[in-house]
Amino acid sequence: PTRCGGESVNEEAMMRKAWFMLGVVLTTAGCAEDAAPPRDAGAAMSEAEVVAIGDSAAVALSQALMSRVQAALRDSGAVHAIELCNEVALPLTAAVQDSLPGGLALKRTSNRIRNPANAPDALEEAALAYFHEQLQGGGPLPSHFVQRTDEGWRYYKPVVIADFCTRCHGPAESIEPGVRRVLAERYPQDQATGYAPGDFRGVIRVSIPDAARGSH
Repeated sequence: PTRCGGESVNEEAMMRKAWFMLGVVLTTAGCAEDAAPPRDAGAAMSEAEVVAIGDSAAVALSQALMSRVQAALRDSGAVHAIELCNEVALPLTAAVQDSLPGGLALKRTSNRIRNPANAPDALEEAALAYFHEQLQGGGPLPSHFVQRTDEGWRYYKPVVIADFCTRCHGPAESIEPGVRRVLAERYPQDQATGYAPGDFRGVIRVSIPDAARGSH
């Protein structure tokens, strides 16, 4: 699972590493395809290809977002981190998406959203339900979930809460007053509090069109 945090890192270095990882995965998939018996040009990608491409794209987005949040927390505190997320999270997601090859599309979503723009659609609700059902059944959190769609595939990588995430996502009574004030101002319908470290927070969704295979 993608953890909502980690060690403080240089954002530019993390982005370069993420793009390199994605390039290696796509190059390897292409070489494996060249060695395999030829398939119809319109044939769907294998699930293994979907997982490899989707996971690398999800990691790229997670690293880009978390490096920004960690820097804000470290340099200016939780109030600034909330303001930064409000102003930067969606544009940064779009920027990472635009940097990825193959027409991939990225989104973060949850059953308990903070930003209404991240509300789940029907397919995303089904994916979120899958992760919740696995946890309620006593099993570990799965590393991913995939769906076949008319256009290609959707890959989902779960996100879990790290210790420092609770400064903005923990129980309401434990969040500092300044953070509660900014949350009320910027997210009046906020549902994303009450979490503890290790809780399942939501998913990063990567939409992968069938044409993506042929573009690498």
